[in-house]
Amino acid sequence: MKKILVSAAALAILSVPMTSMAAGDSVYLKGNVGVGMAMDSDIDNMPENAGTAKMTFDSGFIGTAALGYDFAGPFRAEAEYGWQKNDIDTLSYRNRIGNFNQGDLTTQSIMANGYFDVDTGSPWSPYVGAGIGWAKVDLSTPALPLGDNDDVFAYQLMAGVSYNFSDQLAIDAQYRFFDTQDATIQGADFGMTSNDLMLGIRYTF
Repeated sequence: MKKILVSAAALAILSVPMTSMAAGDSVYLKGNVGVGMAMDSDIDNMPENAGTAKMTFDSGFIGTAALGYDFAGPFRAEAEYGWQKNDIDTLSYRNRIGNFNQGDLTTQSIMANGYFDVDTGSPWSPYVGAGIGWAKVDLSTPALPLGDNDDVFAYQLMAGVSYNFSDQLAIDAQYRFFDTQDATIQGADFGMTSNDLMLGIRYTF
């Protein structure tokens, strides 16, 4: 049901007819790249009643691309695809800690986002936003008998500021908090939570 609701929201954004746009309304494309800082995560319900493990991650790359609709006021809505990868830094299990160079956590997401832009009467425009959607969480680690992916509900909260070079071109800096429902990988459960810093560019048609 969650996937259906998210898909419906994304389709609603993408299917806004150009001919029905009010004066000043516009469609835009946006891209962001930055640093994804995945937070520590407990792995519960380990196979064969083996207890709980804990993972920490290196900072990784995150990139997003979005198609959006600006309502010529304070509100924007968009459909967004995101990709993030974090290498596993340490894994503690039964009071033993190891360093791993091969394990990683990859997260792909499709989100329906909404934003509120603050008009300052200048090229600078602070904004806040929120989104809900779907994430595919893929964990791979040779240190444990775990390696699979799961589709889970996800949400995010955003805040940033954009600078408008013109009516068509803007750049922005953004902080994002991203969180998912617990993923289940071969019976073990863990959540993916990340604090992200990104720079982006937005082109309005």
